[in-house]
Amino acid sequence: MNSKEFGQYLRTLRKAKRLTIDELAAELGVSNAYISQIETGKKGIPSPELLKQFHMALDVTYEHLMEKAGYVDASLPLSQDLYSLFKDNQALYYRGIRLTPNQQRLLKDLLEEFISSSIDT
Repeated sequence: MNSKEFGQYLRTLRKAKRLTIDELAAELGVSNAYISQIETGKKGIPSPELLKQFHMALDVTYEHLMEKAGYVDASLPLSQDLYSLFKDNQALYYRGIRLTPNQQRLLKDLLEEFISSSIDT
């Protein structure tokens, strides 16, 4: 992903959180012009340190942003039992966006139904 694509992706995340450029800039402690330059791809991909701030402000995982930014190799598979994620009430993300508790409960119910119906056949 190049800097322009990454900037557009950050803009999508910011808008999904219903944050203005000014609000995000204030939360990160940077200027609104700097955020605008990142979103348009004129400033390049932010440093890992700044991505830590973005991840908290935009409520996406740091690992996800590092992967999208090209700092982490996305081809390395990570495996984890979904049951343990639900059991431990861990934050779940889809495409970098955090699922609400209700969405997590619905997903868990759907997975349980899917698995039980697959076993029954």
